[in-house]
Amino acid sequence: MSSPIVFVTGTDTDVGKTFTSALLVQKWSANYWKPAQTGLESDQGDTETVRQFCASQQHMPQLFPPRYALQKPLCPLEAMEFEPEYDIQLSDFRLPDDADAVEPLVVEGAGGIYVPITKKLHITTDLVNHFIASTDRPVKIVVVARSGLGTLNHTLLTLEHLNRAGLQQHVLGCILNGPKNPGNASTLEKYGAKIIAQVDHCSSENDIVEALSEIPELAALGL
Repeated sequence: MSSPIVFVTGTDTDVGKTFTSALLVQKWSANYWKPAQTGLESDQGDTETVRQFCASQQHMPQLFPPRYALQKPLCPLEAMEFEPEYDIQLSDFRLPDDADAVEPLVVEGAGGIYVPITKKLHITTDLVNHFIASTDRPVKIVVVARSGLGTLNHTLLTLEHLNRAGLQQHVLGCILNGPKNPGNASTLEKYGAKIIAQVDHCSSENDIVEALSEIPELAALGL
């Protein structure tokens, strides 16, 4: 079986989606792609963040450039209003031609699963379905959520939306980011969420080693 494509989405902004993506890239010796990047007027971009993280680790992934790179720190739909030369179409997003199917590919979405992407009001869910339809490789979804207060509503709504969209079989599970909160993890599991890892904030190399140890191998996840 070909290695999977793992689509990383978040329950909210600033939940640690890019850092979690970098951890997955390291743990699974995966490559990385951010299809649509926004906010470049005030940020270096997530691809560069992943590159810098991996530069101090053992695995340097192949980093595929974004298909679209927009300046404003907004959802792609709104960011296009400031750069009218762009008109994003779902059909524009093709998995990198030179992405080696032997190695997993971590694909980081722009924001959460309901973030508007195109002027036709396609959302991230539509982008995931587009990838599923365009490849024979297994496509799985990882939901990154905060560990603390407020995460229950956001996480359960995200999972409910994915279920309603018929993507429940593609959901690999959730990664909770931040100080460990056993109560929230337990409650989410009572509602059917699969918590595949709980990753604390990292401020040192030892913290990163600990975070990587929390993430299961792909084989343990059935991939």
